[in-house]
Amino acid sequence: MTKSSRPNFALNGPSMTLDATIHAARGDLADLALAGKLFVPHYARPMEFHAAADATNVHSEADDQSGIAATLAKGDAFMVVDFSGGWAWGFAKDSHLVGYVPASALTPAQ
Repeated sequence: MTKSSRPNFALNGPSMTLDATIHAARGDLADLALAGKLFVPHYARPMEFHAAADATNVHSEADDQSGIAATLAKGDAFMVVDFSGGWAWGFAKDSHLVGYVPASALTPAQ
């Protein structure tokens, strides 16, 4: 098959504008709930964890100095999509606010 005889393919279908503060999606990974709405190389089913202490901050980046998207009270659920470098990336279950929490600040759901 020569270059000129190759079929052309186009991506089409619905698209959506994502709000990074409430949609758990990055360039490499997204919440499984976004499958079919967003194309990324990998999807993951969020795992429920809970804040181990009061005033557990959900940061906008995996950095203690980054902005705070939300604050979890002890026992509040945080849905983890990815663990990496000592941080959990996901969203607060109640508000769906997306961010990073130190992995050490979370305990698995019972």
